[in-house]
Amino acid sequence: MNPAPQSRAGFAMAARPVAAVVSLAALIFLLHGRCLDYGLFMDDYAHFRQLRACDWSLRGLTDACRLELVGGVIELWWLPETTLRFFRPVAFGLMKLAYTLVGWNPAAMHTVSLAWHLAACVLLMILLGRLGAARWLAWAVTALFAIHPGHVATVQWIACQTELMVTTFLLAGTLCFGRFRGWPGFGHGLASSPGGARWAIASVLFFMLALGCRENAIMFPLVVAAVEFVVWRRRKRSALALYGVLLVIAAAFLALRAASLGGAGIPPRPYVVSPTDPDFFRFIADKSLYTLLGEFLLIPSVPIGGLAYFQARPVLFYGLAVVPLALLVVACIRARHRPLEWLGPAWLVGFMLPILPVFPSPHHLYLPGVGWAIVALVLLRDISLAAPQAVRWRRRLRLAAGVGATALTAAVFAVVTYYFSLVFATGQAVEDCVAEEVVAAPGGLHDGDVLYMANLPVVAHYTKLAVEQRTGRHGLRVLPLTWSPRLLGAATPSELHWADQRTLDVRVVQDRYFDGPLGLLVREATGRDIPDEVDCRARLGFRVRVLERDTAGIVALRFEFDTPPLEDGRHLFWGSRARWACEVRP
Repeated sequence: MNPAPQSRAGFAMAARPVAAVVSLAALIFLLHGRCLDYGLFMDDYAHFRQLRACDWSLRGLTDACRLELVGGVIELWWLPETTLRFFRPVAFGLMKLAYTLVGWNPAAMHTVSLAWHLAACVLLMILLGRLGAARWLAWAVTALFAIHPGHVATVQWIACQTELMVTTFLLAGTLCFGRFRGWPGFGHGLASSPGGARWAIASVLFFMLALGCRENAIMFPLVVAAVEFVVWRRRKRSALALYGVLLVIAAAFLALRAASLGGAGIPPRPYVVSPTDPDFFRFIADKSLYTLLGEFLLIPSVPIGGLAYFQARPVLFYGLAVVPLALLVVACIRARHRPLEWLGPAWLVGFMLPILPVFPSPHHLYLPGVGWAIVALVLLRDISLAAPQAVRWRRRLRLAAGVGATALTAAVFAVVTYYFSLVFATGQAVEDCVAEEVVAAPGGLHDGDVLYMANLPVVAHYTKLAVEQRTGRHGLRVLPLTWSPRLLGAATPSELHWADQRTLDVRVVQDRYFDGPLGLLVREATGRDIPDEVDCRARLGFRVRVLERDTAGIVALRFEFDTPPLEDGRHLFWGSRARWACEVRP
């Protein structure tokens, strides 16, 4: 026997997975590599500072898992103080470790994000192969997941590494769980041979790591149980023991979380809609459809205003929602012949449930996106495969149709992802421009200075931390007088008028203050529109009066200061169509 052909065949077999991983890495770099030029953005500033200040203890890492949205990094007269607290010590410990290894270089942390994304994609490709997909199809569907437009923010924003981590750990846990239970295709040798206890232990450990990254991992036992009937007749006692362990760990996690956060730690509306709210069930139903539209029809998941936009257009909203619902029904029907494919809808719906009461956010699509990938596998496989008894030309035609549909989908994904990336990059550029103009203020900044910001873009919410990091100053106070009428800055003329040294009037033309999504955010948080007068002298040192409003929003505001806003140690920055933050000098 000639060993040369055997060695070449063995080399080819070994080279295939390497080529698949390398090609996925290249694809990820091509579509997401622009993030390597990014720095910190919004929540990243808070995480960076808190991770650098905390120690490695559970208490220290838990304390770093917070966002002082109002009152800590910025003081708003139109919103109450709000701090969001989370229990994600594993994720924050891994982020602190990564920051330490890269020398606290924010740009290098984006490489870590790409590595986590690649790890999740490789595990997904393995999972799809275990579900019976051909190599090319498993790679192709994974490539679609890798460049899915809904994942742009998750991959390109350091703050979303927690989502990348929890997905990676849950995929690993699912592979180990399926190996232990002997799911068809998950074993070696025999198609459904069960694995040893080490696979159960590995699955439990990955579940624990996932719980320490994000709270929605708690759905893992229910998700894998959805396909457990495939092998339920085998090793029932060991399966019940494993489920018991998973449930005990979930209960222990909830108890530890409550003890660490001093309670449930559930933030108020608009961040979370409570079951006691009268519109809770409608919000849950509409948020479900909105999430499915993001997964299947690439509708952007906009935090404030996106869902409201579609709710105001019910014919469009519910008409579009028919498409993903129909695709899910088809996938469920097909799963009758391959029961393991129930994992797709179960994963999609199961990991979507915990985030339904939370206001929409683009990174919420990533973990349920694994379920979308399994559903996509089912649909594309049905297009690609003909019956074994079909004639050769028919089989080739079906394969060509499947390859063509996959290639067309990939082209659409690539184009949309490119433009979504541009939008994300634009938001970061606006935040950087605001911070740089404040840093370059002619008056100079000193520790403890007060910064009044008029027409502040919402994406520059963390101006205080961004400026302090650039200048080394401490204790700055950022007090916005108004948000910019539009998310990325002023787009229409606006006016600033001094009535006297302590009284300032601001007026906007064409646009309106607190209109659209920004007005919705205020109403959601306070339960009312901006009142005609707000006295916040005790807290912020000024009083606000509405001078003019109409049905669209507020046209003009007056600010009456206890202390002149241009005295030493105080700065007034004006945003307009020409400047992001121009310092107003006497």
